[in-house]
Amino acid sequence: QKRGYVPRSRSPFDAVPIRIGKTRKLAVSEEMLRKVADARFPDSEKLTCARDLFMFSFYCRGMSFVDIALLKKTDVFPGVIRYRRHKTGQLLEIGINRQIQKLLERYGDTSGDYLFPLVEDSEAPYLSYKKAYNKIRYALKKISPSIGMGIPLRLHAARHCWATMAR
Repeated sequence: QKRGYVPRSRSPFDAVPIRIGKTRKLAVSEEMLRKVADARFPDSEKLTCARDLFMFSFYCRGMSFVDIALLKKTDVFPGVIRYRRHKTGQLLEIGINRQIQKLLERYGDTSGDYLFPLVEDSEAPYLSYKKAYNKIRYALKKISPSIGMGIPLRLHAARHCWATMAR
């Protein structure tokens, strides 16, 4: 053995804990997804918006929340949504089905450049997105018990639902 090298019998990762247990599945069942889609909150605009954004993510192939929040009205074309992913800069296109169209019509009169009422024009877009993210997460947690879900509904679950069903 040469001086300064780690002996073969020891690994530099010996002290690093490695999880062996199975990772918890993040996707919700089709039945729960239908319950989310069918849930109505006539007394709460916040819960309705959270539900709509969760479903929009699912309908848009699991679009991430940052991309939804920063989606501009100019990204919507006849029959298609065309946008660049915030994380990678990759250009993506999503065909507009009737569920997406219904949500676009519901939020079409939102003031400002953004499609959904999440980003404040007076703040930096990313800072405003982070505030909206926390508000939507909180609202989704409140939706969970109303649809009989034992665990809190998460925004990221919409992405996993789409991926699981697409697979």
